[in-house]
Amino acid sequence: MASTKMPPITMNKLYVGNLPTETNENSLRQLFLEQNLACTSVLVKRGGYAFVDCPDQSSADKAIDKLNGFNFRGSPLVVEPSVASGKRRPLPERVPVPVSWMRAGYR
Repeated sequence: MASTKMPPITMNKLYVGNLPTETNENSLRQLFLEQNLACTSVLVKRGGYAFVDCPDQSSADKAIDKLNGFNFRGSPLVVEPSVASGKRRPLPERVPVPVSWMRAGYR
């Protein structure tokens, strides 16, 4: 049985929070460019946060150092490593509904 090697986990993805509501991918990418920070992709989500991919760990660390607490359009940014929310909880097991209940309109 051959073992498969898992690639090392790298923390090149950043969470950027406390974004002004009008922030979009282009404006956040522009901020990174203005600060001489490298990013490969930017994904802005509703609710004032985004995920930014950096090309390597050094770039991610530099972005955290420069932008965490940075005043962006009146809002102090929160920039930190993006961590997975962990294992998803399994869905509860569905209990079958008796056929007699279905006929009565219960589901």
